[in-house]
Amino acid sequence: MTDPDSEFLTHASEVAFDLGRDRFRVTALTLRSRTIAFTEISGPSQPPVYFEGEPPGTGREARRTYDWQPAADAPSWMNMAWLLEDLAAWVGQMAEDRITLVGIEAPEPDWCDVLVLDGDSRYRVRIALADRDEVLDFPGMYLREMFAEGRYRSYLTEDRSVVDLRGVL
Repeated sequence: MTDPDSEFLTHASEVAFDLGRDRFRVTALTLRSRTIAFTEISGPSQPPVYFEGEPPGTGREARRTYDWQPAADAPSWMNMAWLLEDLAAWVGQMAEDRITLVGIEAPEPDWCDVLVLDGDSRYRVRIALADRDEVLDFPGMYLREMFAEGRYRSYLTEDRSVVDLRGVL
């Protein structure tokens, strides 16, 4: 049986990819209400840039079959779609560890905050979506392990409001 949160995140990833190619980016996503907000970006559309080259197919079905991991210099909309897809794969296991994915806020195109509840404590986990030095590799797994092991504390900002992973993940 498919987890409803995983199913929603998978669909959100597909929509983020499709609309990203048409100059739209995710600005907010809420799991509980199943809402996604987009905004149109200015300038020309940015084509996808794949880590291991373009897969044989690029539609939704092909992305379910072939690895389409974005390259480090991929456009931010593509990294957002990848983040959502990977979170879909890990959201159920995160819940087993009492780590609840609440949503995403992306007020700027270059980064987003993944909103997380660890037990009863709320956290904003900041992740770079553009100007990356390395590929965004297994972010869902990384978040699950980081919170389960308590390693997030070393990345808290001075005011303890954000777990800043922009230079880490």
